[in-house]
Amino acid sequence: MKKSFALASASLTTILAASSLAAPAYAWNPKGGIVKQVQNQTAGTAISDANDAATAVSAKTGDMLVYTITVSNTAAAAQNGNNDMASVKLSDTLPTGIEMANSPSQRTIDEDLGTIKPGDKVTKTYSVKVTSTTDGDVITNKACFTGDSTAKDNPQNGCDVAIVKVSVPTPVPTPTPTPTPTPKLTPTPVAALPNTGNSALTTSLFIASGTLLGYLVNLARLKQRSSL
Repeated sequence: MKKSFALASASLTTILAASSLAAPAYAWNPKGGIVKQVQNQTAGTAISDANDAATAVSAKTGDMLVYTITVSNTAAAAQNGNNDMASVKLSDTLPTGIEMANSPSQRTIDEDLGTIKPGDKVTKTYSVKVTSTTDGDVITNKACFTGDSTAKDNPQNGCDVAIVKVSVPTPVPTPTPTPTPTPKLTPTPVAALPNTGNSALTTSLFIASGTLLGYLVNLARLKQRSSL
């Protein structure tokens, strides 16, 4: 009897141990997700996921873009914070071709989002300016998040992209104005004076001299008579 009891006790212990090993450990289960979207504010386009080249948002050099990043926890509600997503952080490094509108030298965006409850989400937006001058340039901007369960037994992470394609219009050359030709002026011919010849001029001078001489002679005679 003692031997049989001992065997029964051993079997019960083995069953309990096996049962304990087979039972799953209780895990806290947040479920994080991220969505990044972009809008060309200058062109007034609609906000778009723009996850690939086919859905890329078109932009020109100097356009202002608005990026919207949403980090969510889609886990089912649970008591005691079992499905909370804690220590959530957001990071985004700007690629070449864009710059922060209010801080051109800043290239990295880091946000501490804290704890996100099941069913909740946190949205962040920021504005950038397109600086690329290359036609057809594809700018892929990726944002990522990390987080964990409150019990730190269920790490969460993910990334999403928003793509912009740069379009640089071909400059239209300014036409060179055709100079207006200056009209060629034809000089008006001057009418030639009649050629009277040297003999005519000499004759005129001789007549004038004779007349003056006769006048002077008569004047002298008059003075002589009046003196007598």
